[in-house]
Amino acid sequence: MNSSSRAKDGRRFQVKDFLRADGVTVDSPDDRLTMEDTLLAGDFYHKELRDGLFLHLSDVREERAFTAVSTLKEELSCIFFLDGDVEVAIGDRTFAFHGSRQRIIEGAAIMNSAPETFRRSSGGDQHLRHLVVSASPEWLNLDGLTHLRDERRASTLLKDHLADHRWSLTPRLADLVRQLFAPTPLMPELRDLYLECRAVEIVVETISAVMRAERRTDGPQLLARHDAARLQRAKDIIAVNLMQPLSVDMVAREAGTSASGLQRLFRLSEGMGVFAYVRQQRLERAFEALKAHEATIQQASIIAGYTNPANFTTAFKRHFGKTPRSIFCE
Repeated sequence: MNSSSRAKDGRRFQVKDFLRADGVTVDSPDDRLTMEDTLLAGDFYHKELRDGLFLHLSDVREERAFTAVSTLKEELSCIFFLDGDVEVAIGDRTFAFHGSRQRIIEGAAIMNSAPETFRRSSGGDQHLRHLVVSASPEWLNLDGLTHLRDERRASTLLKDHLADHRWSLTPRLADLVRQLFAPTPLMPELRDLYLECRAVEIVVETISAVMRAERRTDGPQLLARHDAARLQRAKDIIAVNLMQPLSVDMVAREAGTSASGLQRLFRLSEGMGVFAYVRQQRLERAFEALKAHEATIQQASIIAGYTNPANFTTAFKRHFGKTPRSIFCE
């Protein structure tokens, strides 16, 4: 059955709104909490886009500390926190989620292969912005895994009960997350298709990141485990030192490989060389700084590594399809 709920900006979610869902309980350290008290205020979206594929998006202010308890079905959850801190317990395992640090979004993938008790706790008085795309095992077996080169290897994820996979988002996946928070204006009848297409791609990109798998192409084979580890170390080094002068030799040395070997890994995995990857990451950093009004266009140009603002605008528009000014003025 297709289910949907949407809260416009300024909508207030009271205790009674949470309790309308079957099997949900709410607790709070405030003993005076009543059914009319507000827990969240802001924008909330939850919809089953097709059988077994769900999108949950929130951009809200938490006004009180509370804990909500429910039952989580068998599903793969692709989780992205942009702001706020939340602790979740699924069965006997605890997971902590934090908003992006230095505007680098972290992804999380959790597969619960059996129904479990779900407990979500937060301290209140915070801005919470997060996105979850959930897929049932049935949807994954019918649709999700067919996009991957190694279906058998990827399918092991479905049996990896409550494993916690984390990674820094690729520029493409970060862009998909942003698109769901700020979708292009469309006719109402096209909006669901727009959301569904991006949700499907997020699931595929998530499984690819977790399993180090690739989509079906005529391109290179999967990276060996030791190469995948070196590549991830190199990406972590780049992320930490993004605003510093970087050389391929330095990154390669820290990652435990040669400069030529590192170039090979990036071309196999990202379809580009190391410097192209660094430029892309700096553009992503500049985008986030503009979006959050943490930098002027001139400052964003420097963040992206451009001394000429015109060159920055050209590169920015080529990558994001929008000018820096349009992002800054949103």
